Amino acid sequence: MFKGILLAGLVLLAAACTVAPAAPSVATRSVQESRLLAVLEPEQGSTPLAVSGAAQGQAALTVSAEPADCPGGYLRMLPGQSASDPVAEDIPAYIDIVGAASSLDDETLTAVFHLREIPEEMAFNRAGVKDLHSEYMWTVEIFVENGQASESEQIEYMLGAVYSARRVLADTPAATRPFQEAVRSTLWKAKHDHEQDVTFLINVPVHVRMLVSHEEDTLTLISEVPGITSESTLLFSTYDILLGQDGVSCRPG
Repeated sequence: MFKGILLAGLVLLAAACTVAPAAPSVATRSVQESRLLAVLEPEQGSTPLAVSGAAQGQAALTVSAEPADCPGGYLRMLPGQSASDPVAEDIPAYIDIVGAASSLDDETLTAVFHLREIPEEMAFNRAGVKDLHSEYMWTVEIFVENGQASESEQIEYMLGAVYSARRVLADTPAATRPFQEAVRSTLWKAKHDHEQDVTFLINVPVHVRMLVSHEEDTLTLISEVPGITSESTLLFSTYDILLGQDGVSCRPG
């Protein structure tokens, strides 16, 4: 089971936000309908986002041979730690995480995705992706404090690189664009609404730097994260709405 928040779609609302009913969570690398809905609050000048796969329970900070020690099979790491992940041939190279690393300088987090390959150009607005839904995502879920709440409720921030599709008409053709031109980076703060069973992701007004190396196949995100410490934990994941998702496995490959 894919554990941790996964952004599955994005819908613009002109006025008030509405909440969709919850749907079943998704299996690893199986992209289906979302389990929870995250909405960016309109007063922030933002747009609503759907999320899925909210996790329950605590995750391990180190690689474990026992799945029970790492819910969902994805690793949570401390800032400054690094980990490798086996190649997954059944998903595209640009979402196949082969390693992850991070560093922390005061409250500035640097998170590095090592991917099997980052093409200089990619197809965007593909057939089958609805208008304004998140087509691609590379995200780091940030657990600033570790407590007794469920894992989804512990997530305080999400740092990500995202592309949301632009398909005004159903027959809008896909477009090939440079990766760095199309993908945008941002930091969200999670706000949990227990009554509606909804997680709101609110844009944080900080500058997020995105660095891409096609030679080393790395995607680096750099941002200030309020309150983060050396004891906070991070969960790396990637997502293609049509072709699957990946994370850093708890089991060594």
